[in-house]
Amino acid sequence: MDTIRVRAVLRPVAAVSAAAALLVALCGCGGTKEKREYAVPRALCGIPVDSKTLTPFLPGGRTLTTKQKLSDGWGVRCEVRVDSQLAAQTSLQWLADAPNTTYFVGGQANSKLDHRAEGGRFLYSGWEAFGETRNCTSKKLLGARLFTAFQMYSTDHRDANAMKHLITDYTNAAEKTDTCASGKPFPE
Repeated sequence: MDTIRVRAVLRPVAAVSAAAALLVALCGCGGTKEKREYAVPRALCGIPVDSKTLTPFLPGGRTLTTKQKLSDGWGVRCEVRVDSQLAAQTSLQWLADAPNTTYFVGGQANSKLDHRAEGGRFLYSGWEAFGETRNCTSKKLLGARLFTAFQMYSTDHRDANAMKHLITDYTNAAEKTDTCASGKPFPE
């Protein structure tokens, strides 16, 4: 008789425990992904980007804003924020005496840049990339050359091929700007 009572008591407890575990599992699997309510831009601070390739790297949220910031007369960053949180950042940087992209990267990389393209002109990982422009040289800045960066900060999405596409397109677009053509420092 005692065995029957114990089983009768344990069955509802087991059923409630199983239901609670199922509810926790359902909440953790895709239920927390926030909806994207903003439009993904086709340009970041005036430089065209492939919004379709950029989209998977951006988190859900209500608003997306971009803000250009000068680091000095030699560099400019474009911060991409979703609901005020840094989601991505692009950079253009004049650098004198820089022999290649590896030198430009220095300590900027937040990941192992285990992919390279065009003989090392582009270095990239699944969520950040660096590049070197061609024919963008500044006589006003001691012969400095223009380098580029594209870094993601807000999601776990990783895609090395997409990062290669983003940095290649971004660098090629930077080569068509007045900044490249004139070789001028960035306006302060």
